[in-house]
Amino acid sequence: MLSLLYDESGDIDYTELTLSYMSFFTLEKFQNLLNTTQNGAAHSSSGIELSVLVKNVITSLCFCIIQLTLFCFFRTIFKFLYQPRCCCVPISQRMEPLPKGLLSWILPTLKNETHFYLAMGLDAYFFVRFISILLLFFLSVGFLNMFVLIPLNLTGKDSQHSATGLDRLSLSNISVSKVGRLNGHFVMSLLTIVCFHWVLIYELQSFVRIRQAYLQSKKHKSHLIHKTLLISNLPYYGKDGTLLKTILLVIPGGVQRIWYVNDFQGICTATKKAKEALQYLEQAEMKYLCAYMKKYTVNNDRRSIDYNGSRKTLIHNPTLADESLYPLFYPPIYLPTFKLPYSNTLLDLRLPSFLRLFLFQKRVHMIDWSLQQLEECQKTIDHFKILQAEDKLPKLDKVFVQFESQTSAYIAHQCLLSQIQGNLDITSIEVHPHDILWSNLLHENSTVSIFEKYLVVILSTLIIILYVVPVSFIGLISQLPLLTQLIPSMRWIYRLPEEIRDSISSFLPAVLLSILTDILLITFRCLTYYKRKLTGAQLEIDLQKWYFAFLFVQQFLVVTILTSIIVVFKQIVEQPTSIPILLAANLPKAATFFFQYISLKAFAFCGNKFLRLDELFLHFTWYKIKDITPRQRFYRLITLPRVNWGSVYPVFSVYGSIGLAYCLISPLISVFITFILSLALLYYKYSLKYIYNHINISETYGRLYPIALFNLYTGIYCLEFCLIGIFFSLKNNQGICPMKIQGTIMLIVLLLTIFGNISIYQRYVNHFSYLPILSDKDPSELDPGSRFRSPKENADELSLNSNSFYLNQAMFYSHPSFKYEKPKIWLPKDHLSESDREIKRLIEKSSVLQGGSTKGAKIEVLEKFKKFRLSVTEAAPDYK
Repeated sequence: MLSLLYDESGDIDYTELTLSYMSFFTLEKFQNLLNTTQNGAAHSSSGIELSVLVKNVITSLCFCIIQLTLFCFFRTIFKFLYQPRCCCVPISQRMEPLPKGLLSWILPTLKNETHFYLAMGLDAYFFVRFISILLLFFLSVGFLNMFVLIPLNLTGKDSQHSATGLDRLSLSNISVSKVGRLNGHFVMSLLTIVCFHWVLIYELQSFVRIRQAYLQSKKHKSHLIHKTLLISNLPYYGKDGTLLKTILLVIPGGVQRIWYVNDFQGICTATKKAKEALQYLEQAEMKYLCAYMKKYTVNNDRRSIDYNGSRKTLIHNPTLADESLYPLFYPPIYLPTFKLPYSNTLLDLRLPSFLRLFLFQKRVHMIDWSLQQLEECQKTIDHFKILQAEDKLPKLDKVFVQFESQTSAYIAHQCLLSQIQGNLDITSIEVHPHDILWSNLLHENSTVSIFEKYLVVILSTLIIILYVVPVSFIGLISQLPLLTQLIPSMRWIYRLPEEIRDSISSFLPAVLLSILTDILLITFRCLTYYKRKLTGAQLEIDLQKWYFAFLFVQQFLVVTILTSIIVVFKQIVEQPTSIPILLAANLPKAATFFFQYISLKAFAFCGNKFLRLDELFLHFTWYKIKDITPRQRFYRLITLPRVNWGSVYPVFSVYGSIGLAYCLISPLISVFITFILSLALLYYKYSLKYIYNHINISETYGRLYPIALFNLYTGIYCLEFCLIGIFFSLKNNQGICPMKIQGTIMLIVLLLTIFGNISIYQRYVNHFSYLPILSDKDPSELDPGSRFRSPKENADELSLNSNSFYLNQAMFYSHPSFKYEKPKIWLPKDHLSESDREIKRLIEKSSVLQGGSTKGAKIEVLEKFKKFRLSVTEAAPDYK
């Protein structure tokens, strides 16, 4: 169809498109590189038959079915893993367990209404809504495009042109002699674009209404968090609390309380060492208890055999602890802290304890060392607490200010608080105390900090661009002839059976790409942290933008257009008008690749997410070794996984963009998009209710949702550019462009889309972060009541009452180290009552312990006294 864009071999010819001022490079190899046709990797799937597609995904389907079957079987056995919200949280917060049948969990999960997830925060609610809206869009508009366009595409061939395989169902099957059929695509494109904008505006209006009602509900706005502002760039005179309150009297209601951010590095280091010493102490006591029980039981066993060979029970005579059973060890090596240049940060390093072996040092008594370390740390902690009480600790340039009301806090948030540029000019509101990135609060807004932020932006951009290099190498694995040609030593692969070779070329690249993508996600999260975001919520918002850009460029554009990012960048910069031609030439040929890609992603997502094989494996391996003490086991069981929404929203924004880009070019894409969205909706409806922690400390209050909606514009732009390229480049046998009018109209539609994008964003952007002071609605409408909570709980109440220090508002926004208290040792109860006696001895020996308990933990001897079983039934004695 697009004969202008193809050379005699059928590949896309970029020779003319790449002629430019860069021709001053006279190296022949460099010119050959630029003039080489470098098609995207997705083109290799062009024209595949349905049978081939089924063959490629059948293995993934089988794995998915096996994983889901195992999940259905394990779900009621390992409740702590597959439905921890039913057993690993306080009784008042538990969900009602699902029926025990293998498939009896599906219908109750799907019946959960979307508004139920409001109890878990706006981020969770709007994500479920996001998936639901995308699903509804592709079920309606997407399937309408299928019913209208697939018959046009299927019958669009003639004797001179006919596509192959699944491409017969796409726009690629329309021949020049039947070019009039493209009018159907033109009309449906207008309908699709209009429907997209209608859904976008409707959802943005719903977002504003729901967010405002949620934030202004009585339950929400009455809490301290929602009346407090984090203010940065505090000038020197602002460090006087009385003066700062006077300055802020201009805000209606004035200031209720101020929390200065004191230099917490010294007490933070001491607290970390104290917690580690407590861990060593309890581990040492566990080792001692096991050794003591084993020694006593073995001795008892030797003396309790009567003449008939039967056992007799001997009365245990408690004595003082056996010194021969106390463990010895090499303590960790703590290095002196030192300050980093051009920074307020103190670097606290430690070396592995085994290095003491090379220094010819002797092992020390583990319990004695732990108690001594606790005493030293407690002295340091008490010293810093006294300094804080006497207001003698240095104050940083950050301060938390509680205002009279939520309205007052938002007024201050939306205003410039100082006439001097650079003073009191950065504010954050709705900050959860557990969400504060304390180490970033240490950094002032200096030149070094600004340079660091721009450096991170440059590195992130380079990662997005250069990621194509490792992807290209991984792509070689799927092309065995090319791989063995480049690496002759790999020719042994051809001695393997064909099925194994196909599996290697199909699955190994996918696994490697998945691992590489996960590594890149961790890298982006780390880089975003070094932008010195002050809260986890701010980090998630920034990560969402960069991660979407990465996924869209690398998982869509690169595999669709060219593996050479240099050529793409060169054409876009030097010849922007070639973008429609570029997309028109490449998108249709890559359609069937995304059928396979989305199918494999759907099966892998569903199976892996539900089964949680990694956690199941760790439970039977690493956790058996790691969980030595009752405290370690208790905290692992109650620490439910949390959703990092900043890395979840972009994944489905990319799927939605791919669906929008192809919904007219190859309408069959709607089936596959609907499939993966349905599985995602099933998983998240289940996991948000029964697996994930209901308290989202990095709650953005829905600000991720409009960003995800606007990200969908990338799919619309790709669609419009592609259609413009097709309409203008297509010529009939007489050399005339019959779709010039449609192309002109589509160009106007593109300009209107850009204008609409900008206008809609400017209209709603202030509602993403701010709250209206006035309302033209009935006040009763602003308290949605039960709509914003599940039948058993309220998210705000849980988040604010989960820890007792919230009750002491004087320490609410102080660093957690200032809230440290003397610990209570927790040992499991044993049948010899040695743990009770050991706790008593420790308390008498050292005043650094607040007490101890054996309640809620028990240790038993198993398998003829060779193994021990530790069980935990209640919370730790100092758990709050």
